[in-house]
Amino acid sequence: MSVFQGAAGLSRRGFLIGAGGLAAAAALTACGSGEDKPAASSGPWEFTDDRGQKATRDQRPSRVVAYASSAAALWDYGVRPVGVFGPQKTADGKKEIQAGNIDLNAVTSIGNAWDDFSMEKFAALKPDLVVTGLTGTKPTDLWVLKDDLGPKVQQIAPIVAMSEYKVTLPKVIERFEQLAVALGGDANSDVIKKGKDDFQKASDDLKAAIKAKPGLRVLVVSSDKDNMYVCKPEFFADLAYYRELGLDIVDGAGPDDYFETLSWEQAGKYPADLILTDSRTFALSRQQLAAIPTWAQVPAVKAGQLADWSTEPRFNPVLAAPVIQKLTEVVKGARTDITA
Repeated sequence: MSVFQGAAGLSRRGFLIGAGGLAAAAALTACGSGEDKPAASSGPWEFTDDRGQKATRDQRPSRVVAYASSAAALWDYGVRPVGVFGPQKTADGKKEIQAGNIDLNAVTSIGNAWDDFSMEKFAALKPDLVVTGLTGTKPTDLWVLKDDLGPKVQQIAPIVAMSEYKVTLPKVIERFEQLAVALGGDANSDVIKKGKDDFQKASDDLKAAIKAKPGLRVLVVSSDKDNMYVCKPEFFADLAYYRELGLDIVDGAGPDDYFETLSWEQAGKYPADLILTDSRTFALSRQQLAAIPTWAQVPAVKAGQLADWSTEPRFNPVLAAPVIQKLTEVVKGARTDITA
């Protein structure tokens, strides 16, 4: 059974409900139903996002502006936003992880960071739709478009917000595919078909690798110079999915969403055989982490059992499959006696 086939259903309003099963699947596995065919470009257009809010246009939007990871999720379906905001390039000009396969030379940057959004550049693009993610902190909080910025953007073009937290990875991928198809994207292209096959195989391989390593305990962290942040897996689509596949991931404690905040003096609080560290550019690099004495003394660090992880997963099968493949190799090579 495909990982894109599962028990979670779609309400008539068009957003995901339910928490069970490996994944919801309507758009990703439709066979001859017509659900995965590109939407007609003429006539009224509408899409209900994961807030339950309906975006409407007189015809299918063609000038889409999107948050970087949302744009990347749509890109491989053939939906090419005219503008992108959020992390796209590093300080030295390299492509950020979140940007996926986007041709950054073919889009206009509206801003290159979480708190960088140019209303002037945005308005000049004459957008007819904006796509971003829900942060998960509150049901209506949006990536980048926070505080009074969201209403200002909404006055120019409707916003579609996609849920990325407290929902498993295949469900998020399914929703982005539904949106891509609604925007004229092709869910049956050779690229996407291969991506789905690769995602399925990668998931099966990871599940088998986990089963072959009983007792493997994994810690997932982000960091800055002041603190180490222990992930709470249920908040992250990829980590929640890896848990479903059997991976034993340490669960951070405390009242905050997403992470438990620890001082560097507490770096060894949670025993683990393998540690995944945030690979985004604003988190501490492996070299910077190594300079922190308490981190350097953590058993998994001393054993060299470290691997990369990004807190912003890739939300289409083409982008997600290689990430799972890499994790599978890490699990296969990991020792399970570090915390013994």
